[in-house]
Amino acid sequence: MRKKKYLLLFFVILVLSVIIGYNYMYKDHRDISTEKVQFTKKAKELVDEYQTDVEATTTKYLDKIIEIEGRITDIESDNFTLNNAIVCYTDSITIQKIKIDGTLKVKGRSIGYDELLEYIKLDQLIIINN
Repeated sequence: MRKKKYLLLFFVILVLSVIIGYNYMYKDHRDISTEKVQFTKKAKELVDEYQTDVEATTTKYLDKIIEIEGRITDIESDNFTLNNAIVCYTDSITIQKIKIDGTLKVKGRSIGYDELLEYIKLDQLIIINN
């Protein structure tokens, strides 16, 4: 009788663990367009903040929604650069809509700072104005 109780308890714990693990691994993707902007900055202000204290600034902005306004200085196939320091990863359709030397305001998720190349990285970009 005791073995049956332990076996039943084991299977209940196993099933709950599988359900919790599944829900943790397969969360819904974030929809940046519906999320509230947590920080609004000019590109130069953000770059200056990172140059002052990389570690504290990375902690402050990592995985947060940021609205940035800056000048487009480079365009590649899957990203563009604002003010030679903020690399914005996006899709090819968005890339086709922008032009070098134009001013752009974007909303995206901060994914960190590359200390080797010294640039800030954003992804899941949405153009606010063009």
